[in-house]
Amino acid sequence: MGKKLDLTGERFGRLTVLGVHSIAPRSVTIWLCKCECGAEVTVRATNLRAGNTNSCGCLRKELIAKTGKEKARTHGLSSSREYWIYHAMKSRCLNPKSSDYPRYGGRGIKVCDRWQHSFENFYADMGPRPSDKHSIERRENNGNYEPSNCYWATASEQNKNKRYPKGYKRSIGQLACQS
Repeated sequence: MGKKLDLTGERFGRLTVLGVHSIAPRSVTIWLCKCECGAEVTVRATNLRAGNTNSCGCLRKELIAKTGKEKARTHGLSSSREYWIYHAMKSRCLNPKSSDYPRYGGRGIKVCDRWQHSFENFYADMGPRPSDKHSIERRENNGNYEPSNCYWATASEQNKNKRYPKGYKRSIGQLACQS
C-alpha cells in the first residue's frame, strides 16, 4: 500500500484543504475544505486532484446568476478530443494509479498551475488540434506540461523527441531523425 498524500494547505480552485475529514470505504480520503466564500465543504481527494470540485457550490450559483441559465455551461468541449487529451495529461502526471504515472509524474513531470485546474486555460493556450493526427507534445522531454513547453505534434514528430534509456544504442536512421 502506498503512502497517503497529505493535501492539507493545498489550494484547488476556490478551496483550501484544512485536513482529513474522514476515511470512506475502500480507504477513500474525504477532505475538509474551506471555500473563498467562507463555507466549509467535504470533498473526495480524487475530485480535488482531478479538478472536478473547485468550490462549495458558490461558483455554480454565480455562473447561473451571471448567465441566467439553470445549467451553467463552461466551455462546451467536454466531448472533444482536446478535453480527453487534457484529462489524460493530468492523470499521467497526478494519479499514481495511472499506468503511465512512472514515466511522467513519477519522474517529476508536472502540469503547470494555470492548466492543472482549468481546461479553459489549457484550451486558450493550446488551441484546437490542427488535425486528428495531432496530440500534445513537450519540447523538452524532461520539462513540465506548460504553455512554453507544449505544442500539438504528429506521431512522427513525437518519435523524434523520444527519451532513450542509458546505454541504448540507436540506429543511424534514428539519429538522423533527431537532427
